[in-house]
Amino acid sequence: MLRVLCLGYSVTELPGYVERANALAAAEGRPVTFLRSGWGGHSLPSIAGLIDAILDACPCDHVLLELFTGNVRYFDGATMRDYLDDILAATARRNLPVAFLNLHQGGVDYAAEPVAGLLGEYRALYGIPYLDLAAPVAAAGAGDITYLLKDGTHVAPAGAELYGTLVYALMRAPPPGRAYIDRFRGLPVRFEILPLRTLPSLECGFALHRNGLPLHFLEIPEGASVEIPLGRPRHVIGLLVTYGPRAGTLTIRDPATGRARAITAFDAFSYYTRSVYRSAVFPAARSLTITQTAALPDVALRKGEPDRGPRLGRVSHIFFRRRLGLAERAALLRHRLWRRLRGFRRA
Repeated sequence: MLRVLCLGYSVTELPGYVERANALAAAEGRPVTFLRSGWGGHSLPSIAGLIDAILDACPCDHVLLELFTGNVRYFDGATMRDYLDDILAATARRNLPVAFLNLHQGGVDYAAEPVAGLLGEYRALYGIPYLDLAAPVAAAGAGDITYLLKDGTHVAPAGAELYGTLVYALMRAPPPGRAYIDRFRGLPVRFEILPLRTLPSLECGFALHRNGLPLHFLEIPEGASVEIPLGRPRHVIGLLVTYGPRAGTLTIRDPATGRARAITAFDAFSYYTRSVYRSAVFPAARSLTITQTAALPDVALRKGEPDRGPRLGRVSHIFFRRRLGLAERAALLRHRLWRRLRGFRRA
């Protein structure tokens, strides 16, 4: 049985195109099954940091990357490529063919946005195919989009049928996607994570299970502070927190320097609990102190009534940028130089 992992955000997490693709495979009697690891609220940094854990939890033979809806467009081109290259380096180390799924995202101007060009460059340079559903759906009339997508992004039944049919057709060939492996297998791991549950001094009693991958969160009551030992100086770049009805503002502080960053883990969708990566940069930190403040977020929910009780913060992982050795930096430089010589601009 050929196992195809669909990896991405909420469009993949919710029932829809994966079920349709599996139904078509079953109807034709083909030995292929589509698996999912979709995480609403996640982004390139969280998947780049957790990619090995995801692939360990979901063994597969091919990977379809649905990474271009969600908040990918918040990153500049160079940062987007860094995270994407780390994801591809991880799949290459496992000898996994990959393809990209470019699905429609509400609010994006597909006549001017940069992602389609980036996917074209990866296809031209590395032979990574992509299924472009964003531009054709955007070109449809407003009525057709409403018929296919409930909110401009997530599929209605007709959209699930369309996406699933085309995803199945993409794999039915099957698609190429192994040519990139030799270019990416030798790249260094630039991002790493510290699961807080691995620290014996901390109790991470709250769990979210995301398609086979359990995330264990340290809970920080309102007014409380927790010190996170990092073991050695590390370049912190972010944290995985929960957004939800009782979330609020967390203050992250490097006690050695006094440098601090406030994170409001709350938005219009916080009527339910989900995990979200948030950036917080602390170079050479040996520890972090995280405090849950009492401030109530001044954010209107899309539905439901806000919980005005005490705030409760949750953190599961700290994300770092690794300090690379000389050989690792040389490998990365060769990779960048090779693609620049072929017209792949850095920014």
